[in-house]
Amino acid sequence: MSWNWLGWLLWILAIAFLCYVIHYIRVQQLMLIAKTKKAFDKKLFLRYVALLAVSLIWLGAMAHATFFHRVDLGNRAEAQISTKYYALQINNRGDDYYYVLANRSKAGGHPVVSYTYWSGNNKYVTNSRFGAVADSDRIIPLTAIGLPWNKKELKKQDSRTGHAFAAVMSVRYRNTPLNGIGLRANRQSTAYTLLRVPSAEMVAQR
Repeated sequence: MSWNWLGWLLWILAIAFLCYVIHYIRVQQLMLIAKTKKAFDKKLFLRYVALLAVSLIWLGAMAHATFFHRVDLGNRAEAQISTKYYALQINNRGDDYYYVLANRSKAGGHPVVSYTYWSGNNKYVTNSRFGAVADSDRIIPLTAIGLPWNKKELKKQDSRTGHAFAAVMSVRYRNTPLNGIGLRANRQSTAYTLLRVPSAEMVAQR
């Protein structure tokens, strides 16, 4: 069972508690006015402030855990990382041979929006936001250097395939109470594709 139930329960309780506090303040104020004809009581006011503070702190903590808490992808206690490797298959358009096809948009400055590559006669497409091409001595491009790659395995694949492979990393949040509070247990954090080619000439443009 996923620990996300804990996050949903805490969210429901936090919202219910806020509603209770608002209702409590309204009822107490009405009773105060009815009994004393006054609209302010110091002790009640301090109680209101304390209850509202607890409610807002609770909601703020839940919002932080759900929307703003950043899980350390290198922390294996919080994130589960799996990487699959595929040898790239060479393709050609006429006399032009390539491993990767960079697809450009038709608007603006025509930036690359996706990459197409083949492996084992299967076609794959990855969004350029979640993919990068390495065509120099550096196996890991700067745009992907922050991800927890297995550098030893990358070098092994680089040697085995003649600098032509795809490394597809999938990062999934582990099923822990902390991740459950943030409603992310067992969910995929990111998927990133590193495309290694021998040279820039092996990347065709479209």
